[in-house]
Amino acid sequence: MAIETVERDFHDKVSTKIRLAAEGMECFRVLMPFLSEDGDHLSIVLKKEGARWVLSDEAHTYLHLTCDLDERDLHTGTRQKIIANALSVFQVEDRDGELVLEVPDERYGDALYSFVQALLKITDVSYLSRELARSMWTLRRSRDRLAR
Repeated sequence: MAIETVERDFHDKVSTKIRLAAEGMECFRVLMPFLSEDGDHLSIVLKKEGARWVLSDEAHTYLHLTCDLDERDLHTGTRQKIIANALSVFQVEDRDGELVLEVPDERYGDALYSFVQALLKITDVSYLSRELARSMWTLRRSRDRLAR
């Protein structure tokens, strides 16, 4: 695998702003313009595992979510359904918190596109807390107005 070939496939399929930075033997940080809704960059590495290449978030996605949410909340109710659906649709594996997607048949750009979509879909669970808080605040304001 030539790093230039992978980077070119990332450019063709995802964005010309993507860069790869070596982080050791057969491990590359994927630098990209995509941000989670709170402004943090997605954390993705491309690394070789045995004979295959995989994309990994190195457990960053769940770690990032647990800054605002209790970890138990990720495994119950609507949040759990959103996460399970994203993992299933994009064929991402959850390895005890590390999200991983195998690169099939040297289709690096396609794999990265799917992986980014999965991570963004999963980070959307943070909206649920804000929307619930906003709804409760709006409901309380409406009730207060009616009480006057």
